[in-house]
Amino acid sequence: MFGYIRAFKPELKVREFESYKSVYCGLCRELGRQYGPLARLTLSYDFTFLAMLALSLSQEEPRTTMERCPVNPLKRVPCSVGTEEAVFCCDMAALMLWHKLRDDAADDGPIRRLGARLGLLLAAPARKKAQQRQPRLAALFQRQMDRQAALEREGCADVDQACDPTATVLAEVFASLSSQEREKRVLWRLGYLLGRYVYMVDALDDLDQDQKRGSYNPFLRRGDPPEELRSRAKGSLYLTIGEMGTAWQLLEPRRFGPILENILLLGLKNTVDWVALPSKDRPKQRYW
Repeated sequence: MFGYIRAFKPELKVREFESYKSVYCGLCRELGRQYGPLARLTLSYDFTFLAMLALSLSQEEPRTTMERCPVNPLKRVPCSVGTEEAVFCCDMAALMLWHKLRDDAADDGPIRRLGARLGLLLAAPARKKAQQRQPRLAALFQRQMDRQAALEREGCADVDQACDPTATVLAEVFASLSSQEREKRVLWRLGYLLGRYVYMVDALDDLDQDQKRGSYNPFLRRGDPPEELRSRAKGSLYLTIGEMGTAWQLLEPRRFGPILENILLLGLKNTVDWVALPSKDRPKQRYW
């Protein structure tokens, strides 16, 4: 994922924001333990959302300890630590990073392609470890990302079809967070919608750049005028967020409910409002 799934800080209570940071810092620490210090640099807020969602459904209360921050060793920060959910999220981060780098190695300019190929070499051991621990999901990632690449090579103009591989991956990842059949179905739907959102918002974010480079972008294949294109994309994303809100209401989180709701209903919309602007008109303050 790409860092688009963030909380909307102005509407969070202080204690909620502290809980949010605690999960983020705990995930950073767990990435370092599982995949080495450099893996910490790959952490995004997307995986904080995934970890909070997993912890919200867990029977066990997450344990919080004070740990030294690797960026500022003199400072101690609260960390939600030592949970199976955090390890699972680290495995997903390792798999998604490898496929993101593979996509960059095929699509971006020569300098970024070189960087992505070097990144693939560095990320290969982490991917292998994640594959061994999550073989079913690793195989699913490979199939769906191959399908994604094929659709993009074909120049797919159907946005729904272009979104489907990414949406299917996240649907299965989310469904893996629960063993209860009803909850799994709701999580699958929530994950599918979020995957659809991530793909579309990333395409909208890259619109100007892709247009300059002549790169594939499902929105550009429609041939609409820029303003109409942005308006239609924004409307589709708003509808997707609304559907996510409906799916969310069917879940019964044991903790972190207001924070997760903030992300799904306010944070995602705030991100859409930002990326829907032409690049030259975007304020420097990206999401918060």
